[in-house]
Amino acid sequence: AETIPDGGAPILLLSEVAPVITRGRRTPDQDLTRPKGEIAGSEHLSQTPVLDIDRGGLATYHGPGQWVVFPVHAIATTTRDPRGIRKIIYKLLEIAAHVGQHYSSPIEIQSGERLGVWNSAGKFAAAGVHIQNGILLHGLAINGFQTPQSFQGLRPCGLDLPVSYLLKEPNETEFLKLKELIIEAVRSIFPSPFESTS
Repeated sequence: AETIPDGGAPILLLSEVAPVITRGRRTPDQDLTRPKGEIAGSEHLSQTPVLDIDRGGLATYHGPGQWVVFPVHAIATTTRDPRGIRKIIYKLLEIAAHVGQHYSSPIEIQSGERLGVWNSAGKFAAAGVHIQNGILLHGLAINGFQTPQSFQGLRPCGLDLPVSYLLKEPNETEFLKLKELIIEAVRSIFPSPFESTS
């Protein structure tokens, strides 16, 4: 990230990660519905670790079936404002909304405590950012398909509202197609050319 202000190319990272619950800086303890050491998707699954991280936002889940998107770049390039955090968050949500339209409608970006991207079944994308030296770190999570561990043991983003998924069932081909749609959306919504890696 330190090389980007000096002319380095922005980098787009996409990951499907091992199950983890992350707690943003504002997460209250009551948003974890089981004690930290006892969170598991079922009796037969290993415990899901809980990590405190430096992004904004509340507790959420990351894991198989979900794409986590990190467009690492200087925010002033996109917003013309080195403090344009709100603008960046809405650009990230625009990416998810653009992708979501390939799967269902209506798609809605909501604000306030319901911040995220929603379809008729619930919230399928969330953004949480951290800015360091003017560089965007962290980013966007888009739910592809549900697994037994998905969002177990927490109130996602502090809400008792449904989480939704763009794919009806696990399907590797469709999940990889979702990844390509995300890359296309990032490149159309952010003006900077990204070097892509996953």
